[in-house]
Amino acid sequence: MLCSILLVSLVFGLSIQVIPTEFALAEDNPNVQIIKRGDPAMAKAHEKSQKGLDAFLEKLSNPPPGTENYNVKLGFTDKAKGVALTTDQMAQGVEFMWVSRIQRSGDHFTALLGDTPEYIHNIKSGDRVEFTKSDIFDWLYVENGQVKGNYTVCPLLLAGPKEQLEEYRVKYGIVCD
Repeated sequence: MLCSILLVSLVFGLSIQVIPTEFALAEDNPNVQIIKRGDPAMAKAHEKSQKGLDAFLEKLSNPPPGTENYNVKLGFTDKAKGVALTTDQMAQGVEFMWVSRIQRSGDHFTALLGDTPEYIHNIKSGDRVEFTKSDIFDWLYVENGQVKGNYTVCPLLLAGPKEQLEEYRVKYGIVCD
């Protein structure tokens, strides 16, 4: 149980990826990482995520024993009323955040926003979000205490302090290539 809590903390602790280069790193929130729009490492992580998405969704529909904490990462932008979703890494003003407690109805999903937005103003932690498969940027779940998926954590860790990368490698077995 403690391991699951630590892994969920890892997921949400490094989960916010803010792409807009016009924003500085939030000084009061060291877990927010700025990744340049079009970053090649993040593009590769997204591509890797997409390759495993169907298998993830299959497990989400019928979770095998020993799996828990299914989450997906979505890209949010403010609009006049509410938010819009995007996977476009080149778009201005996108904040990528994790949602959990995913429910599926055919090709449509709902989930609860698990992060606290830093730059997006029309949504808050705990709000219900509707999305489709094409909106999913990354995914993860925990299987027997090990995080599966969460490909975008490596570019985030690589953008941060080297000590943090080593700490997460040792604690959680995260290996970034």
